[in-house]
Amino acid sequence: MQIRRRLTGVLFGGVAISRTGYIAAITMTTLVAEDMLGSATLAGLPGAISVLGTALGGNRLSALMDRVGRRRGLSVGYGILAVGAAGAAAATAVGSFPLLVVAMAVFGTGASADNLARYAAADVYPAQRRGSAIAFLVWAGTIGSVAGPSLLDPSEALGRGLGIDPLAGAYVLAGFTAAAALGVVSVMLRPDPLDFADRGDPMEVGVRTPLSALVRTALVALAVGHVVMVLIMVMTPIHVRDHGHGLGTVGLIISAHTLGMFALSPLTGIVADRLGRLPVILVGHIVLAVAATLAAVADESATGLLALALFLLGLGWNFSFVAGSTLLTEGANPAVRVRRQGLGDAVVWTSAAIAGLASGFLLTASSYAVLSIVAASFTVVPVVMVLREWSRAGSGTQ
Repeated sequence: MQIRRRLTGVLFGGVAISRTGYIAAITMTTLVAEDMLGSATLAGLPGAISVLGTALGGNRLSALMDRVGRRRGLSVGYGILAVGAAGAAAATAVGSFPLLVVAMAVFGTGASADNLARYAAADVYPAQRRGSAIAFLVWAGTIGSVAGPSLLDPSEALGRGLGIDPLAGAYVLAGFTAAAALGVVSVMLRPDPLDFADRGDPMEVGVRTPLSALVRTALVALAVGHVVMVLIMVMTPIHVRDHGHGLGTVGLIISAHTLGMFALSPLTGIVADRLGRLPVILVGHIVLAVAATLAAVADESATGLLALALFLLGLGWNFSFVAGSTLLTEGANPAVRVRRQGLGDAVVWTSAAIAGLASGFLLTASSYAVLSIVAASFTVVPVVMVLREWSRAGSGTQ
């Protein structure tokens, strides 16, 4: 038990450190892109490319972990994250949008390490505690994700102090935190969490296995949760700034959002372990729909209501993410579980990348309110799937 707690603590520390710089950088990216292009239309492209990089990275890093273990895979991821942050800082300093897009692709690839760390925590615990283990790692993001947006103003000062574009300071910060997370994981994550996991029958590793109904439900819940969150979240900084508010207000609203995403994770995990994964997924998507509706009706002066909407947006995502990730882990054949986790993250983050790219077009073509209502409509799909699974379970056909 002591080894399990120590390994979980190391994973927690790595994610918390890395997430601080990551969120600051991602929050700044739409503003950097808009300044470079002079329009919000393609301002979501670098962020979307970053998420697409996360999708690719999740698949490739999970395959690497399957071969060499979680510690080496996570170390490689954090190293890539640091390189991407350095590239984004350089792109901002010289005002190159194409270089920013490439750097954010690398940045996103490395960021998949943070996401896969939750499965490393699940490796070291029995099935009845995996929800809580995953939730604890998601909770690690609270530290970094609340601190990250609050460092937007100081990161500007850092950029000025280095004699580069002030907005580049957020990427410099992200590079330092990624390097620190790399040091923590590479030195302290021993023994490897994958040594504790049930790997199943080695003869089944290369065998194609169909996705169960529960795994499909988990994938849809994860994907839709990310789509709804990304559609609204990535355009919120532009929406707020366009209505005359400064970076301090942007940071406070995004901090409220990230607080919702991570702060209640331990409670989410306990509830998911005790009441089941499907009820938590259902509640999560109802909360997402409410959040999107509140964002749609908040006018330019109602920053408090918008902060509440973004908090609930993060909370609904949290319910879906924790319960969906646990359901995905439990539904996969142990022999292919690690690769299935990577495939799941690839599907999820590809969906989120498409949402990030579409968000700029939706905002330009319509309004922030319309964008939010479109996001709310997606929640119908996982709600129907969860209710269908309950119906099957009740009739004994599952």
